[in-house]
Amino acid sequence: MVTLRSSTSHLVLILAATFVHLAARANEEPSAPPRTLMRLPGWIESLGEDQARPAAESGSGIGTPAPIGALEPQPADRRGVARPVADWSATPPSAAPPVMPVAAPATPAPAASSSPASSFRRWITERVATLPKPTEPAPPADTASPAEVEQPIAESQPSVTAPVAVTPDEMPTLSIDPASFRGALPGRTTREEIEKDWGVGEAFTRPDGTSGLAWAIEPFERVEVTLADDVVEAISIKLAEPVVVADLARQLEIADLRTVAVRDEQDTRIGEVYPERGVILSVEPGTTNATAILIEPLDPDSFVLRAEEEIEKCSAFAVADLQYAIQIDPQHIRAHRLLLAMTSDQGKWTQALRLAETAGRLDSEDVWTKLKHAGVLLALDRPQEARVVLDRLATLPNTSPLVVAQAARLSGRIHLAQKKPDEQKAVEQFAEAIRRASPLLTKRSPALQAAAREVILDAHLGTALAIAKGTWQQKSRVIPKWISRADVVVKEFEGDDLERQVLELQLCRGALAASAGSTEAIEPLPWVKRLLELRDQMGDGIADPWRRRQIDWDVGQGLADALTAAQKRGDATDMLDNATLTAAYLERGAEHRELTAAERKGLGELMFRIGIMHSLQRGDHATAVTWFDRAIPLWDANDRFERDGDLGRLGESYVSMAISYWQVARREDAVTLSRRGVDLMVAAVDKSQLEERALAVAYGNLATMYAEQGDDQQSKNYAEMASRAEATGTIR
Repeated sequence: MVTLRSSTSHLVLILAATFVHLAARANEEPSAPPRTLMRLPGWIESLGEDQARPAAESGSGIGTPAPIGALEPQPADRRGVARPVADWSATPPSAAPPVMPVAAPATPAPAASSSPASSFRRWITERVATLPKPTEPAPPADTASPAEVEQPIAESQPSVTAPVAVTPDEMPTLSIDPASFRGALPGRTTREEIEKDWGVGEAFTRPDGTSGLAWAIEPFERVEVTLADDVVEAISIKLAEPVVVADLARQLEIADLRTVAVRDEQDTRIGEVYPERGVILSVEPGTTNATAILIEPLDPDSFVLRAEEEIEKCSAFAVADLQYAIQIDPQHIRAHRLLLAMTSDQGKWTQALRLAETAGRLDSEDVWTKLKHAGVLLALDRPQEARVVLDRLATLPNTSPLVVAQAARLSGRIHLAQKKPDEQKAVEQFAEAIRRASPLLTKRSPALQAAAREVILDAHLGTALAIAKGTWQQKSRVIPKWISRADVVVKEFEGDDLERQVLELQLCRGALAASAGSTEAIEPLPWVKRLLELRDQMGDGIADPWRRRQIDWDVGQGLADALTAAQKRGDATDMLDNATLTAAYLERGAEHRELTAAERKGLGELMFRIGIMHSLQRGDHATAVTWFDRAIPLWDANDRFERDGDLGRLGESYVSMAISYWQVARREDAVTLSRRGVDLMVAAVDKSQLEERALAVAYGNLATMYAEQGDDQQSKNYAEMASRAEATGTIR
């Protein structure tokens, strides 16, 4: 049975944020009766504590659910204490704007001047001191505490908006308008129709077997129409003399369209394609002059070709092209594979899974599709299904060493993601991946080297994580060695700066994940600094706004792991600021993602924690409910809580949030949340996941709410229910 470690003394008052209570009392009339007090579960009270505790007292703390790393349901017989990385200098965002202010202290704390945390404090302060500061709204008069009034105003502190990224482009629409010539439209016009309009043409047959009709039409040298089954297949217009491509495009009114070049084996441009029109300009090699115009039916290959060129420049346009290619030809396997890769990178998991299944049907022996399919299932927290797909891959003949290495690496990740992780088998699989991929680094193919390097890096980081989470000896010596070896893989890369930065981002995330896995792993603070510096560098070099959002998501995940790592080490300083910065990156990164149930649960828990800290540490219920408003949609209809056995914890969270809604006069919302929380807690009691006595807090709060609304009968009913629940036993 899951129990809550608390006692009656631990069931505290939400108004125990003393300054708020005093401020509220000061604003009341002298004759006004004192407010009725409401209570919180003890584990939620602990989230508002901002002082470090010895690690032994805090137990295992609040862990990190993959892949976000915000909060993990801790065993109910332990109290979780928030432990952030010291001073990332995040200030809470306002409820509406997408750009979130991040304030830094004006000076570092003198007492900690020699510590690593202090060094990072100086770094972040210098970083933000010269940047513009956002305008913060003044707190409502009825929620400001005397302590807040006496403190220096926030505007005096240097601040910065973070994360910084351009607003993503909306999904573009393609201007589809197939071109025609003198009324003839490829794919539709018949031979009879064209000869009726143009006259009888000169028949021809080419060496490749194609046949058609030709005309001499001014001002062109020759116009040829290729026929297939007496239907116009293509129209070729040979120009009387060469014309500059740009000038010809303007004459044809297609200059505003995005184009893609056709190149020969020597990478020389021999054509310029306008996919939306089905137009190809034949280009004289080595020049910018067009010699002919070819009009064809819209071709999916041309859209795929353009998408391949634009994937790194603008993801939105590339996705639009690939989607239209599939619309033209639902069997186009390459379009499915490219779109599968992009949707996986963007975290659009439902679409990615559908594409993987379709691509698998189109080519049942394609190893790349099977690897991607297994990866998507793993991201959706379906490791057993991912294992089934991976096992099918092993049955295919003539599997290359790279595929074997990739499969072993993925197998290691599956072992770590199981309900009962097998760290020993994971380490074995990662070792196999490294053994298989290492010889490929000497191959001539840059693409093969890059794929092998990515496998080796991830396998090193996966090994460090498996050791951190498993039962191993000498973790403090072994884990840093694996992280150091992973760092060497990145440092030895001699290619493009952006490719190196992508590898370094993977390195930082892996190091922080290992740090969160065990107190005996590496310290997180240097990796936080490196991660944020890297984010700045990559932000300057990446123009694609969708790709920037993907990076923000990765940074947010790394920071969330850093929160967990520092918590396990007993550091709770600056928890609110650091958690707020983490939420800022995750929210930005999630703008174009389809969050999984686990991701929605974790991100909601992070926002809930921030709201609770605003209410308890600062007595700022108005700000607290803006965070709760963002957490609740992430939790509603989320079956992950039931699967994880956390219905009771969810119910208690709703009951706790209701108190802040009550304080800001959103009383209908407060009652609704409280009743919803009670229903969830009752369900948890029925499943033996929560002690019945925990309901005393929820029932008591509802009794108070109904009493203040003048509904004495409901208040009496809930008060009696609270008394019965209180008498059922003790909550340890």
